[in-house]
Amino acid sequence: MSAIVQKGDPVLREIAKPVPEQMFGSSELAEIIRDMKETLDKEPDGVALAAPQIAISYRIFIVRYDRMRPPPENDRPEVPEYGVFINPKIVKSSRRRIPMDEGCLSVRGTYGTTLRHDRATVRAQDENGKKFERGGGDILAQAFQHEIDHLDGTLFVDHAEELYAPSGRTSARKKFLFFGTPYVARDTLALLLERGMRPEAVITSPDAPRGRGMELLPSDTKAFAVEHGIPVLTPEKLTPSVIEELKAFECEYALVVAYGKILPQKLIDAFPLGILNVHYSLLPKYRGASPVEAALLHGETVTGVTVQKMVKELDAGDVLGLVEVEIGPEETTRELRPRLITIGAELLADILPAFEQDLIEGEAQDASHATHCGKIAKEEGLLDLSGDAQTNWNKYRAYAESPGTYFFMQKNGKDIRVKIKTAKFENRVFTPLRIVPEGKTETDYATFAK
Repeated sequence: MSAIVQKGDPVLREIAKPVPEQMFGSSELAEIIRDMKETLDKEPDGVALAAPQIAISYRIFIVRYDRMRPPPENDRPEVPEYGVFINPKIVKSSRRRIPMDEGCLSVRGTYGTTLRHDRATVRAQDENGKKFERGGGDILAQAFQHEIDHLDGTLFVDHAEELYAPSGRTSARKKFLFFGTPYVARDTLALLLERGMRPEAVITSPDAPRGRGMELLPSDTKAFAVEHGIPVLTPEKLTPSVIEELKAFECEYALVVAYGKILPQKLIDAFPLGILNVHYSLLPKYRGASPVEAALLHGETVTGVTVQKMVKELDAGDVLGLVEVEIGPEETTRELRPRLITIGAELLADILPAFEQDLIEGEAQDASHATHCGKIAKEEGLLDLSGDAQTNWNKYRAYAESPGTYFFMQKNGKDIRVKIKTAKFENRVFTPLRIVPEGKTETDYATFAK
């Protein structure tokens, strides 16, 4: 019997892979199904279970038909009656959709109302690979749709119209503000909107000169918010009068993603549920402004994303959820940061329903293991090609996005500043590949160095 994984675990957001033909009739498949049955049997309120809920990313779900019927008379013990659906697909569903109460063994303590087709037919394979179809209505149709959602990386809370606390008291989604400035915040906000989580307003940095012409332009997050009709505030400083303006929105909490300013304690205290922040490291490691760069600079092979509840001390709040992320051996900030943004946004969206109902407790960080990272100066991108190759490789990966790496070389009796576009690290040798010499266009390093 396996433990049922809970929301926040990345496996619940994966699109499960099909069971290959060679697995049908195998002991491996039989063991997976046996494990699923034993796990479901131990959950008296469970009627169905998908393989990803026990951390197995295959397109399999099972149902307990006997639990979908009225309980037996005379307190007779229940006799399990299972249905096993492998590589399932809904091939027919009714036009009519009805609101249905719904819960999930992977979203403990949260219930909601979802719209489901009142009848559905599934085509699938059994344990031996034989294809079959099974149709049903009411709770069976609901189970078909709920479990196939699991196989597609979707949780019912993603589209529930309202959520229920364990007491049965319903609660609409609570109001919140969103603080963020660059594309990191914009992409997080975009995913929240996809999940039906819309802030009352976005707080971002003022328009700033950007580009070659130094034209005054809005932040990425402001442009996105305006496009989607969300009110935007761009205060220069978070003064007492600005804090009062923000309090007028009467929000329960706020979210902060790469805002770029330190939030004063009075602002943190203005939200009854507090402020959540997405930080791109496994806190307490790499607290500060450049956690993605710091992980690559130190040659880490694993990093992650943390959702923390903000306190006055920078990145020292209680941890509400985290996800470990492996770093590819040639991955730079250009590739790693977008992955972390997506993972962090999904983690945040998974946590919010329970957080809004005060059903999730944070875990204090161990400050004795804290490390720190600050803002990065342009000069830190300077490489010494005659120096340590591993150090150069780590700096190239860490600063590939910004500020970039460069070196100086003599050309025609002059010191030329050369920006590195791409590089490689083989046999413990660091070699630039594509470069941009000062005042020239991009070229091949091997040719230019001759």
